[in-house]
Amino acid sequence: MGVNQTGIVTSGGAYMKGHTGYGRTRRPKALTNDSSIASKETAKTVTTVAAGVLNANLTDAVAGENGYSTENQRFLHIQMENDGTDDTLTLYAYNYAFGTWAPYYLEIAGPTSADASRVIATFTTLNGEKLIIVPIEGIDRIAFVHDGTLNDMVVRAACTSF
Repeated sequence: MGVNQTGIVTSGGAYMKGHTGYGRTRRPKALTNDSSIASKETAKTVTTVAAGVLNANLTDAVAGENGYSTENQRFLHIQMENDGTDDTLTLYAYNYAFGTWAPYYLEIAGPTSADASRVIATFTTLNGEKLIIVPIEGIDRIAFVHDGTLNDMVVRAACTSF
């Protein structure tokens, strides 16, 4: 078994890609790569909408009113940017099996693990930037709902499976 110059592992004539990144790990890995990146993905914003315009039929041509497909990912990464504390973002969830939108509830733990409860996933913006990671297992579509006073809030979102 050997490794060629492109990082491909060879074994008995078969080629296997040599993984150099972290991937899935069971234990913490030291952060050692602080090198610059020649090109990176351009951040994309999502459209926030009022709760009353979410389309349960998913046939609307207006941006954001059908929500966004999660492709059955596990985590939603949200970055909010604002110049004040006057905007609120609420997540709404859609499941194809139910065919309707509803506020998304996050599970939180109370003083003991037996006191688990849920709260609506609502985030008030800060003056600056905020990054939030939300578990979304089983959610088919997610919508970003503003409180009706959308000022300078910018919302970016991405999903991951791990």
